[in-house]
Amino acid sequence: MRHRPLLTAVAACGLLLAAACGDEPAERGGTEPSAEAVAEAERLYQIVNENRVIDKELEELEQRVVKRCLEDEGLTVHYPAVFPPPSTYLYGASGYLSEAPINGVPTPEAAERWGFGLWVDYVYDTEEGDLSGELLTPEARTAFDLPQEETAPPDSGEWDAQSEEYRGAWIEAYSGSPAIEDSMKGPQLDSEAPLGGCRLAMIETMYGEPHVEEDEEGTVEYAHEPSPVSSIEDSEGSGGLYEQLEDERVAFESCLIDNGYEGWELSDELYPPVWQYFGRLYAPERFEDGTDEGAPVPDLPEEAPSGFRAVMDHEREVASDFAACGVESGLRTAIEQAWAALLVDAYLPIETELVAWQTKMQGHLDDAQDYLQS
Repeated sequence: MRHRPLLTAVAACGLLLAAACGDEPAERGGTEPSAEAVAEAERLYQIVNENRVIDKELEELEQRVVKRCLEDEGLTVHYPAVFPPPSTYLYGASGYLSEAPINGVPTPEAAERWGFGLWVDYVYDTEEGDLSGELLTPEARTAFDLPQEETAPPDSGEWDAQSEEYRGAWIEAYSGSPAIEDSMKGPQLDSEAPLGGCRLAMIETMYGEPHVEEDEEGTVEYAHEPSPVSSIEDSEGSGGLYEQLEDERVAFESCLIDNGYEGWELSDELYPPVWQYFGRLYAPERFEDGTDEGAPVPDLPEEAPSGFRAVMDHEREVASDFAACGVESGLRTAIEQAWAALLVDAYLPIETELVAWQTKMQGHLDDAQDYLQS
């Protein structure tokens, strides 16, 4: 029997839905793209986010319960790798559009302020040094769904200073199985060991017993029942929308040509080659002229800007032109409404299950809080 190495069964599924993604055109569901679909997608997406918030809170409390169990046994210095910061993806500033193929068609307001957002990848290493403190303002971090503070790796100094005997005792108390001896790293967790020790005690305290499911590889044990969001298959791409929005896409590309952007065709993921183009300006040593996996990349201007700030200004300028074409062609609105319809078709059938899961997990949260306060 296998079990998850993480304490919770956080849904790994992103918001790129099977209904919306893949190389084949998506089959249309029952929801028509419209302003009403946008409102409904926002409502359903908020429920999904509430599930994620609860998943994050469960993980935090699980760690506290495990630590209390260990500390009751006199083990007060903890292995930091076992208790990483909760990583559940939460509701972003883009709302239901957080994973929609809109990066190449920003709104005029976003384009003027942030360009395509490509500069974020290069702001940490410019000719002026690290400019993240200056440019990644709280507003920018919110716009790009970035944490408000840079996260540092957990400090393992106190753990490393413990004797091998202590670390071995901690691992056995945590997992219920003896540590594996590693001649280079010292005592290590046995990833194949069955659930036991304080980890199992936590599950029994909060949930009664592990949640067991079968998959193609056998039996898997979770700390708790995963959110119904995990039932939505994860995939990549947006080929269905590429076909569905052909009229708007053609109008968008024609607008670009009329404004001097010939050769900037959208890929089947509705994304122009801006990453490759600006990559050659921000970090020319990391990019080569020509093509990227066969996709044509526009030539750089004869007097190409150099220096991070100049390239960032150029990015804003190009993004503003793309945004204007997105408005003129109707492509931006068409993507927003089509994506909303796809999300409604995916989430509406499981809305009841999402709410029921949320109510059930809230009860487990309350139980854990009562235990910690006892």
